[in-house]
Amino acid sequence: MKVKDLMSKELIVAYVPSTVREALKILAKHDVSGMPVLKKGTRQLAGVVTRSDIFRNPDEEQLAMVMNPNPYTIGEDDDIEDAAKLFYENRIHGLPVLDKKRNLVGIISPTDLLKMIEEKDNRYVENYYTTSCVPVYQETPLPALMEIITITNESALPVLDEEGKLVGIVTDGDLFKLSHIKDSISKSEFGLGDDEDAWTWEGIRDVLRLYYSTSKIDLPPVPVKEVMVREVEKASRKTPISEVAKVMLKKRISQLPVIGSDDRLIGMITDIDLMKAIYED
Repeated sequence: MKVKDLMSKELIVAYVPSTVREALKILAKHDVSGMPVLKKGTRQLAGVVTRSDIFRNPDEEQLAMVMNPNPYTIGEDDDIEDAAKLFYENRIHGLPVLDKKRNLVGIISPTDLLKMIEEKDNRYVENYYTTSCVPVYQETPLPALMEIITITNESALPVLDEEGKLVGIVTDGDLFKLSHIKDSISKSEFGLGDDEDAWTWEGIRDVLRLYYSTSKIDLPPVPVKEVMVREVEKASRKTPISEVAKVMLKKRISQLPVIGSDDRLIGMITDIDLMKAIYED
């Protein structure tokens, strides 16, 4: 199967020259974590920008200064296995797809490839999960938690109780769900423009994250257990990876905690980890 058979032809892109704020608005409006950047007026790839690129450079205003100008790419006639290997080996979540003239014609992500695993793969989680994860204690205060998220560049962290058992999951967006944080900053301060209907909670979350990075808002020292998600989708060593892929696609999530028989966390399995199952066949 070729990349063009599974890629998305709906192009969510930014252009240079442009500003970081404009790029963040596009990411938030479409609820994506990254996108290609094109030279204005063309389909020629100039780079790729992600939410992480923006949060690592919170004071930079020009998009060209925060994007990656030399991203991994793939051709539309390349094999799906080649894309899977690039995802797995480089731990990335998106590849611009180029035609023979090096014009952007699509985007492919691990989510597109998960459909192949969902349909027929009965191999087990134990062959693919990683023990390299960053759990946090449920009493960790939110400012400390945000520092952990920033340093590790993790989008979701498992939360443990005093016995080391899994009790929840927390994301950077969960940190800003406290009502007094949302209510204390009006939409007009976000600079969202006139297109307010297009802005979801995800968009507001991203702007709050940027505001936090530039010291414009504070997080209260409440424990992570106050904002974490308690109903957690999870897997065991013997869960078929087809079931994991199905849950990821249905719930629109990219990772699951892996637990032992005593509910203790033993690792995480991500959509990127599952890419190995595609190219190792």
